[in-house]
Amino acid sequence: MNPSIPDSNSQPASPASPSTGYAPDRTDFTATAPAAATGSARASAVPPPPPAAATRTPVVASTILGDFVGSLLGRIARWLSPGFVERSLSFSRDVGQYAVLVGAALTLVSAIYGAIKFNSFAVFLTGLGLVAALAVAQFAATRFLGAAVVTIGNTPSRISSPAFLECTGLLVLLFAAATLITGIIASIQVSSILPLLPALFTSALLMYFGALALHARIVNVAIGSGSAGEEATGILSFFFKSALKLVPIFFLLLAVAGDLALLASFSQSGQGFAQTVGSVLQFLPLPVSVPFNLVGSAVVMLACLVPIIGYFVFLLLHLMIDVARAVLSVPGKLDALRR
Repeated sequence: MNPSIPDSNSQPASPASPSTGYAPDRTDFTATAPAAATGSARASAVPPPPPAAATRTPVVASTILGDFVGSLLGRIARWLSPGFVERSLSFSRDVGQYAVLVGAALTLVSAIYGAIKFNSFAVFLTGLGLVAALAVAQFAATRFLGAAVVTIGNTPSRISSPAFLECTGLLVLLFAAATLITGIIASIQVSSILPLLPALFTSALLMYFGALALHARIVNVAIGSGSAGEEATGILSFFFKSALKLVPIFFLLLAVAGDLALLASFSQSGQGFAQTVGSVLQFLPLPVSVPFNLVGSAVVMLACLVPIIGYFVFLLLHLMIDVARAVLSVPGKLDALRR
């Protein structure tokens, strides 16, 4: 009897294999059972599938420019450290309170000065009303500044990667530098300090926001795994908590700007500066018109209202984030119940 000829895709039989058949390829785990043949049993060998490509995590090669930017960003992050940010915020809360007190005193002096200069008792009454309103507003601002710190501490969130926040911090810091340089150039061109003031205000806020992006744990943001939806809610939560965290900076800058506007209103040459500072009031629906010499008082009042408004706006916005988180957590809870 002639020996059976093996298939071209099969391998030679091992010593333990019977002489009348051939074992399938050892790497083939889907081979069929041996099929019956006339005169001899023969294994039906199935060709093995092509080997699958190994899944590898792509490694991005470092570059000279990328390493330089990363090193520079690391140095800036060490300079804008969490300790520096916290000390600045604490300084803003404390000094802002004294700035409000100075604003109240200047308001009273300005009211007396305006009543004598314009022979108007109404100006004096307006000034007294502003002083009383500043006292109440400062009390509320103190309480809400403390409440904001507690709320941020009780509102944790997480993101899966710090890449987005690092790039955001880098871009914000670059924009802050560009804003300051533009303000300096404009101030030199017009030989006036007025264009520099908004640039200083904006660049300071951007600098601290960039510091928060580089140190997200300041606003209770941690790094952890999560879905794409959880990543989106984590990023939104960071922006909302950062805005609330920076409220003391707004508080201090507005209070100091109001004090400077009150001082400038005593002289004719300072009226332009006072009106520039008072331009922030055009977005507020004031119930009564404020005399031009008391515009700075209204700005100080706005500084006291910022902590209150910021706190309630944060609660409303973060409520939507909590609702979105609850919806995203439903599939995971259902899977846990099925187990």
